[in-house]
Amino acid sequence: MKYMSIIETIRQRRSVRSYTGEALRSEHVALIVDYIAGLEAPFGANVRIQPVHAAIEDSNPIKLGTYGWIGGAKDYLALIYEEAPLAEEGAAYLFEQLVLYCTGLGLGTCWLGGSFSRKDFGQQVKLKPDEKLKIVSPVGYASDKKRFVETYIVGAEKNHRTRKPFGANFFYGDFSTPLTEAAAGIYALPLEMVRLAPSANNKQSWRVTLDGDSLHFYQTFSYGFSAIDIGIALCHFGETCRETGITGHFETLDAPREKDATYTISWIKD
Repeated sequence: MKYMSIIETIRQRRSVRSYTGEALRSEHVALIVDYIAGLEAPFGANVRIQPVHAAIEDSNPIKLGTYGWIGGAKDYLALIYEEAPLAEEGAAYLFEQLVLYCTGLGLGTCWLGGSFSRKDFGQQVKLKPDEKLKIVSPVGYASDKKRFVETYIVGAEKNHRTRKPFGANFFYGDFSTPLTEAAAGIYALPLEMVRLAPSANNKQSWRVTLDGDSLHFYQTFSYGFSAIDIGIALCHFGETCRETGITGHFETLDAPREKDATYTISWIKD
């Protein structure tokens, strides 16, 4: 297997909705299971990721409803976590690590929030009363044949692949001064990877301020998936820093308040 850097993987990742119908081969199952076993959720989140296979049991196929948005997938990954402060962000961080790992293996994935049956998947993962299932993703071999629904979605999502300019999401000091890549210094590349992060309906709801050696992360929308979105963005930032040798850690601070935004967490340079 050819190693891809996290930066290459982030740039390559795409949402895949049409699959060949082939179940994951045993070598890929083993790699994914081993990778999951080595993951540790950040921010103290209690998270588990469970593979789900749409096999036939007693001659009856397991029902995994995705309302027609996914075709041909035989395997899925389910994100399960217990609710707590920053748990959703930590869960999304962890899940994006796995999504990027699968991308590096040459497998297709697609974040699904509202377009799957929680009842179907909840039964398969044996969801406990204190657990929440908000995200699943198919994982498998992308099909060259696009179904009508995917052709329609991809057409509608051409604009969704665009990203806001660097200075629209990242700021110097406060939201009144857009940050340039030159002024971002060593954080220009990690922030660019944040800019490329996927988000529900491409809202790109994260905002980041550079404050000396600290960066403060905010959410600007309080809709149902904003915590998931910023968790993905934090993963892109943290993993890019790790790969490029920028040392630091995430910490909750008494950060400056910004109008129409909710503070999430900060990155402190070591």
